[in-house]
Amino acid sequence: MASNLHVLIIGAGTAGLMLGVLLERADISYEIFEKTKELRPLGSGIALGALSTLFEQLGMWEELKAMSKPFGALRLRNEDLSEIGAFRTAGDGVFDVKEVYGDYSIVVSRPDLIKLLLSRIPPSKIHYNKRVLKTKQGEDHVQITCSDDSVYKGSILVGADGAYSSVRQNMYQELEKLGQLPKVDAKPMRFDYDCVVGVTQPLDPEKFPVVLEEFCEFEIVLGKDIPFAWWFMPLEGRRIGWMIVQDERGTGEQKNFRYSEWGPEAAETLCKQVAHLPSPYGKHTLGDIIGETAKDRITKVMLEEKCFQTWYHGRTVLLGDACHKMLPFGGQGACCAIQGALELTNLLYDMESTSQQGITKVFEQYYKTRYDVGRTSVNLSSQMGSLMHTQGFLGDCMRRIALHYTPQWIIRKASDRYNVVPPQLRFLPYVELRGTFKREHAKHSKKWLAAQAAMAL
Repeated sequence: MASNLHVLIIGAGTAGLMLGVLLERADISYEIFEKTKELRPLGSGIALGALSTLFEQLGMWEELKAMSKPFGALRLRNEDLSEIGAFRTAGDGVFDVKEVYGDYSIVVSRPDLIKLLLSRIPPSKIHYNKRVLKTKQGEDHVQITCSDDSVYKGSILVGADGAYSSVRQNMYQELEKLGQLPKVDAKPMRFDYDCVVGVTQPLDPEKFPVVLEEFCEFEIVLGKDIPFAWWFMPLEGRRIGWMIVQDERGTGEQKNFRYSEWGPEAAETLCKQVAHLPSPYGKHTLGDIIGETAKDRITKVMLEEKCFQTWYHGRTVLLGDACHKMLPFGGQGACCAIQGALELTNLLYDMESTSQQGITKVFEQYYKTRYDVGRTSVNLSSQMGSLMHTQGFLGDCMRRIALHYTPQWIIRKASDRYNVVPPQLRFLPYVELRGTFKREHAKHSKKWLAAQAAMAL
């Protein structure tokens, strides 16, 4: 890598922290800037998909598994709790994911994942209370100005600051002045759902026996004549992650973007509105689950979606929700952010020069590798949202076909395609691949191989 490379990362969410962890392993200089005074991670459960090889390579897999549960099933229910159908990853009648690919997808609470990533970042490399107001790109550096008038310079600026990225807004303003911003990127994101999420405190297993189950089985209850769906995700530590989703498609209501980011915004009204609704756990209502959650851990957000067409300009590049914001229904947001950070790190490791030409080459390859994946993930999450929230006869037909008549070979083929190349850093030794499915490693970094050969002499 170029010895004078210094990366400025804006945002200490999943994308920004993961990039920091990976750059730390690559021995690439970086700093992270977070707008809040302290990091208080919020959210519910996250399914991490086929990322076991990366976390194992980083020496974090066993620690991550200890705070997670393997994903076992996603089950849809009607409001009367009768089962509509289920998608399972283990048991009779389905291919066992661990047997085929070596490990189950795991489900971890977002706060726990953030804390784990944060534990791998030296405290001196994170600056808090740094809200970025302005960015300025020069021939040989990029500069940020924060709300406290502090100024920082680096080789590359990474906007990992969420759906309403200040980095993206500054970059797009610059492109618009140059007449280079595509019209599609100037259009606002689409809001279809409001959402309240939380994770309970540890629960009494006598009242909630589900918390002792080995697998995490998502339970999703769909309202009949009300625009709500409510989710339950049993987590490690005898907790339950939950989410209430209000379908506002077609209402035409204008949204205020200030309420779309993670934060302890007022959610009490919506929680009271749905407290009487049933849960799949005995006689307990949704309100009983909410009541087991600390109020400062309940978050109200809006769910928006869009895959932006422009991801980079000059020395600035976007990562995670800043370039592809998707609904959480497909479980792809965190995974896409992590894999985007992985690809960017691999490319930066092999970068030979911090000249504009060298940086542009890296950004072009990053975009080429990740854009179609991001766009597809946004589309899939949107389709999943429609599948779960479309009411009436059409919705019933969609769910019945998806859950009962989708051939197993189609599911397996899609899963194989997702797992064919294990995500790993190309400048570290690869981990042993497990499972019956024949996977293949990506080629190691030529620079790393040369260094290994030189050390062996």
